[in-house]
Amino acid sequence: MDEFFGTFFGSTVVSQQLAYLEASLLKDIWETFYSTVLYVIGLPLGIILVTGEPDGVRPLPRALMRVINVIVNLLRSVPFLILMVLVIPLSRVVIGTSVGTVASIIPLVVAAFPFVARLVEASLRESDHGILEAAQAM
Repeated sequence: MDEFFGTFFGSTVVSQQLAYLEASLLKDIWETFYSTVLYVIGLPLGIILVTGEPDGVRPLPRALMRVINVIVNLLRSVPFLILMVLVIPLSRVVIGTSVGTVASIIPLVVAAFPFVARLVEASLRESDHGILEAAQAM
């Protein structure tokens, strides 16, 4: 039994695992953080979808609102794999490669921001109108 635990928890094995964590884990955490922070495009877009409507806080022209709604609805309806294949040339132009974590961020952002925008829009529409009136009064 001691041999079994010594194999997995011996000092050399533990030091090798710690070295791996130091080398790889921090890099992986940064890549995850880097790829998820870029979803913030959907937040302002969702706010624009609510505030820009004709009876919103800051109405925008109808043509602009229609274009934004069409883009969001179109990108939400395309399956991710098809969208990823369509956006690969854009990744090559912007980043210079279509392989790797950095190159996958562009298709992820293009696929995710319409969903985030609609979530933000739905959340803002559910908020109490009294809070919105108080914010406008301030």
